[in-house]
Amino acid sequence: MHNLPIWLAKYKESLSKEKLHHAYLLYGREGLGKENLITSISNAILCESSNLVSCNQCKNCTLISSNNHPDLHSIQLEEGKKNISISQILNLRNTIYESSFLGKNKVISISNIESMSRDASDSILKILEEPPKDTFFIMSSNFIHQIPATIRSRSIEIEIKTPTYNECHNWLSESYSENIELAIDLSDNRPLIARDLLDLNLVDLRSRFIKDISGIIKSGKNIVNISEQWSKELETLPLKIEWMSYILVDAIKHESANLNVQVLSDSENISRYLGENSDIYNLHELLNKTNEIWNLFSGDTNLRKEYQLQSLFIAWERGLGVSNL
Repeated sequence: MHNLPIWLAKYKESLSKEKLHHAYLLYGREGLGKENLITSISNAILCESSNLVSCNQCKNCTLISSNNHPDLHSIQLEEGKKNISISQILNLRNTIYESSFLGKNKVISISNIESMSRDASDSILKILEEPPKDTFFIMSSNFIHQIPATIRSRSIEIEIKTPTYNECHNWLSESYSENIELAIDLSDNRPLIARDLLDLNLVDLRSRFIKDISGIIKSGKNIVNISEQWSKELETLPLKIEWMSYILVDAIKHESANLNVQVLSDSENISRYLGENSDIYNLHELLNKTNEIWNLFSGDTNLRKEYQLQSLFIAWERGLGVSNL
């Protein structure tokens, strides 16, 4: 049971085991470590310690370490499913209204609660309205505004904010020695995203992205091939779309101010040229369209991704297509 990173520890330290609310909703951007915090809080609630910490020695902690604690229930989106289903919540109801196996607390953790189906959401609301004794819900969301107001009103909301650059750098430096600064910049200070980038051979991934985007803007000749290739690389697809948004944002910065603008250094030649040679209206229109596609790919869609990408790339080529980039 590892210690929480510094930017997460403060949220746990603000809670008191003696004054716990029955439901907490942790929200914030993806990649900040909300699931780590859920796990740490859940484990500490079950631990026999009088404080909100895990002693790592009691029977509860031993059961947690072996992933075999009968009073710890985790609800997550099942593989291949679009939503957390009503059946998952009904199965939970059949369990949590019974007495605790160990005669103490029960904890239900629910990740990405916004992915619940409507029926599942209604069912969990009924439980939150009349929670069983000594039962605690620790939930998370990447998109707080997608959560029904009725569920939010019955939970204590805790916003997980983006850590500082130094907090990111110090944490990543414990495991990595190269390309840390670039990973932090490209992940927009989201440590877990930065870590994943470093594990994915960041420099190669980024260089191929810049080459692809430059080609689209220059000529648009490889739009079909690039869209097909990106569609196969599902793990990095939302990230690449996000990087496209960053280029447009940086281009708008260049268009709005000539000096002292802070932009991503490795794509500055592209963003500066676009800022100086593109219509500001086109830049904003393309940013809106790019963000729409990002939202589409970050969720679950039945639409053919390569067709959506081709449409986006064509819009970029037409809206930004320039020579001599």
